[in-house]
Amino acid sequence: MKEIKHQLVDTNSEKIINLTLRSKTLISESGKIGKLRASEKEFSSKEDALKNFYKKEWEALKEGFVLNSESTQVGQPVLHKFIGGAYTGALSFAGSPEGVFVYEDRVEDDEITGLLQLIDGDGTILKTIELPKPLAWDIEYREKTNSLLLDIDHFIYELTIENGKINNLGKEKSSIDSFVSVADDKSAFATLNQLTVMDNQNKVLHSKAYEVEIVKGSSPFCGKLSKDGKLLAFHNKVGEIQIIDAITGDILNTIVADFQLLNQLEFADNNKLLVAREQYGTWGMHYFDLSTNKEIQIKELEIPEYTKEVNAFCFNKDQTKLVLLQRANAHVFDFSNKKHVHSFKIEHLVKTCKIKFVGNQLGARTDYGCFSIYNV
Repeated sequence: MKEIKHQLVDTNSEKIINLTLRSKTLISESGKIGKLRASEKEFSSKEDALKNFYKKEWEALKEGFVLNSESTQVGQPVLHKFIGGAYTGALSFAGSPEGVFVYEDRVEDDEITGLLQLIDGDGTILKTIELPKPLAWDIEYREKTNSLLLDIDHFIYELTIENGKINNLGKEKSSIDSFVSVADDKSAFATLNQLTVMDNQNKVLHSKAYEVEIVKGSSPFCGKLSKDGKLLAFHNKVGEIQIIDAITGDILNTIVADFQLLNQLEFADNNKLLVAREQYGTWGMHYFDLSTNKEIQIKELEIPEYTKEVNAFCFNKDQTKLVLLQRANAHVFDFSNKKHVHSFKIEHLVKTCKIKFVGNQLGARTDYGCFSIYNV
């Protein structure tokens, strides 16, 4: 195990904490610059030493310290910020030119309030926005309108960043079926059995009804616009994905294959490939050739582990990198050349997290209440 060094800073008190892990020895320095107190402890194993390293770091994060590093090493965190919340499993966030908007549950007197924290690259909270409801399941940034499209408890809202105005686009609440998706010149959302595509002025281009299929208490339901806004992939039936003309609303093709409930969809290779993740069934990845509408195998994009289960995936903006998350391990692939590059651990995570690229780096919001950015 290589030496690990993390520095945490509390800008309010001007205190710092330096944590260094060398094999089985944990070295801690704390205090103000020039007045640091040092302590050193050796553990019985490297595993115990690493566990205590992260425990001590987590204690500092909860006290308001922030890890802010300029590390260029792949897989290393450049930011750790304690956000709190995560009581409900809503772990959404979205990057923007102003900073990163991160959702937080806040509980007071058994009442849950939904908040958006705007965080800059140093981990400083620039702004706190109270949302009309808790449970922000997804957030997408609309570049052309400088606004956020939010799926909040299966209502659809738009938040204009400049003035903080929040507009209810979905009007009413769905049950378990909803999604938001953003392309260059249009957006799509589904709620209350209605699939809607609109332009950047929020003019509805078309809207169509859909049915929700319930399978053992869950629903096959997700959707995604292509980056250029020409196509919409929509999944609401076991084993089926509709490919829809996002401009006219016409169904161009229907993919029929052996899968259960999909949770994520993404167009790739200039709309020649549809990438999908199965939430139930195989819990793995599927790749569909859109020229034939048939599933294809891409062995080079498989996680190099005995199980191929994937809990989340994301692309960077130009789709040269693909990250597959398996439990706490992020596996980074060169998507252009279809090869595995490296793997690393998402820190301060219990069971789940949400991942999304923030610029050229990977953001992660964990169920432990931490928001992080990693160099990939």
